[in-house]
Amino acid sequence: MKKVAISLIALMVIGGAAFAQSAASSMGFVDIQKVFKDYKETSKAQKELAKEEETFKKEFEESQKKLEEAQKNGKSKEEIDKMRASLEEKLAPKRDSLLKLNEKLTLSLQKNIVVAVTKIAQKLGLESVLDKQVIIYGGMDITDMVVSELNK
Repeated sequence: MKKVAISLIALMVIGGAAFAQSAASSMGFVDIQKVFKDYKETSKAQKELAKEEETFKKEFEESQKKLEEAQKNGKSKEEIDKMRASLEEKLAPKRDSLLKLNEKLTLSLQKNIVVAVTKIAQKLGLESVLDKQVIIYGGMDITDMVVSELNK
């Protein structure tokens, strides 16, 4: 009788461990920061955005110089305020365009990453994939596989 009880307990422990293992293996995780950093398209997007930011920065600096010159030349406060408003109005569409470009590029990168994560998860039979930052224990790291898929 004792052997049967011990066998049952051993079977439950082994079965529980196997169940825990299968549950853990159905979950994956990704280091999103590493994926963004190692994804080739991220650097291309950053370069494109930096180019546009540089153009905007030059125009902004030029407008600041114009305001400083107006102040040095003794223009009245009202004239300087009108000039400032005019310059801000001129720069606003360019600033908005820059923000929209940033959003567009970011969304595109995110979409590609989600597609790659989904593809890898399906290939491996993972039921869920979380960001590495929320994982304390368990799961399968698929970060490198996602980066490889993205950079094909």
